[in-house]
Amino acid sequence: MISNSTPEKCSLNNLQCEITFSISNKGKRLLIFKNYVFRCNKTTKSKIYWMCSESECGVYIHINTTDELICINGNHNHSANPDQLETKLLRDKMKERILSETTSITKIYDEEIAKANLSKGAAAILPTVIEYRSNMSKARRKNTPVIPSGVVCDIPEFYEQTLSCQRFLFMDLFMKRGQDRILVFSSDQQLQLLFDSEIIFMNRLPVAFCLLPNKRGKTYFELFERLKEQVSPMGKQFKPKRIITDFEPGLMPVH
Repeated sequence: MISNSTPEKCSLNNLQCEITFSISNKGKRLLIFKNYVFRCNKTTKSKIYWMCSESECGVYIHINTTDELICINGNHNHSANPDQLETKLLRDKMKERILSETTSITKIYDEEIAKANLSKGAAAILPTVIEYRSNMSKARRKNTPVIPSGVVCDIPEFYEQTLSCQRFLFMDLFMKRGQDRILVFSSDQQLQLLFDSEIIFMNRLPVAFCLLPNKRGKTYFELFERLKEQVSPMGKQFKPKRIITDFEPGLMPVH
């Protein structure tokens, strides 16, 4: 139970270590202290006021705007639920990965459980992978850009760059107005490998990802001509001696 008296400064310093934060299902910040969850009640220029998330409980915590503890007051009229809190924090970790990675939800679920070392009580109430995957699939879809219904669309900046924020979208052109769009994704290092190669293996480890509207000879010809144009500013030439691929008759006139 928490004392109604104001803790001394040394006590506050000790209690500070027990304060952590989480996020609610609605994206709101939550404060966690001694396995109890608090919701933000009010914010001023210098303080943030937190109330116990149980509506009938009057315990409150005050912190400053840098999350330093100022005071704690009141006695909880209900028990803490550490097992439920443990599963929530684990689900939060899973959700963060699910929304920021393309790794399968099942794999993320298994990996995080393996690392969590859950108590028996928490393991008993944790949703199964099937239950969790159903909810998280919806959350991931909401966080993923809608698949365009046509070729005329803007490519989000996120997909135009590498993870190190370097250019990745190398070429973006239409063979016809609003039709037959060609996209080529490749980093500068990958392009160096491509343009330095005398032999190109179309179905091996790619150094350029070329998204074409069809497999016609005209389309391949346009792609290679544009590659030759783009290579000039790099002080190189794109003249492969041999192109090795599966049976692609459209490539014959290009080669």
